[in-house]
Amino acid sequence: MSAIRLTQTVGLGGANNLADVKTVQTALNLLLKLISPTKKLTVDGRLGSRPENAKTVAAIKLFQSKVVNMVRPDGRIDPNGRTHKKINEKLASTAAVTPAAPISGSLKATLKKNIKKYEGCVPHMYLDTKGYVTVGIGHLLHDIEAAKKVPFTVRGTGAIATAKQIEEEFKVIKARPFGKDEAYTRFKPFTKLIITELNINAQVDKHIKIFENDLKRIYGVSEFSSYPNNVKLALFDMIFNLGIYKLKDTFPNFNKHMKAKNFKKAAIESNRKDISAERNTYVRNLFLSAK
Repeated sequence: MSAIRLTQTVGLGGANNLADVKTVQTALNLLLKLISPTKKLTVDGRLGSRPENAKTVAAIKLFQSKVVNMVRPDGRIDPNGRTHKKINEKLASTAAVTPAAPISGSLKATLKKNIKKYEGCVPHMYLDTKGYVTVGIGHLLHDIEAAKKVPFTVRGTGAIATAKQIEEEFKVIKARPFGKDEAYTRFKPFTKLIITELNINAQVDKHIKIFENDLKRIYGVSEFSSYPNNVKLALFDMIFNLGIYKLKDTFPNFNKHMKAKNFKKAAIESNRKDISAERNTYVRNLFLSAK
């Protein structure tokens, strides 16, 4: 996040539009070092029934006092006003020197577990429901040359597969029927080549890294990093299934709500065709549970 936009005034005496308040809370969380000892604010878009006692208003006042050098902080941010401009100035300088850390630890472990659950984990080539040759956990093989780059081995012997063996098996699988009634298990009798669990995990790690960069391109580095973990898990599931261009270009209402950090409305627009109702429900519930 290098700058924020406000539609109305936030803080004491302000309109306190939900999306605007969330934007301010997110921005202040990125600038906590400037307003010590303020603790991380809950990004909920609310100031409560008594805004004068809200932690967000207290953080605004402290920012005005310490950073804007206001003698009498008013706890109010007007669009394009003095405080708004100073927040954007500090965000721009922070964004230039603070890289967003990649996902890791328990979040990455949960992501891999759930992707494996919904994408499946298949060591041999098979056709997905749209007829694309796939292997591992949703690893698409666009053509024979892509398949040759995968470290296939011969089932039973562990011998490294030759380019000719990979090409022949790719053609055999590509010629098979496909669709929702053609489970990946139906392709096993026509295969002799597999990849190891170690290589499958390496593929997934690579996909996660690529898709994380794609999500940051769509939603912004700081914005994505500020999302609750459940929202990140939901977005990863969607981009793993859809790819960057379908997510970015064919879900306009969903992306509009994501930009506003309205995760409840984003949940409604997250439904995808051609996947199980269970998987759609899983993603919808992730958005709905975000705080």
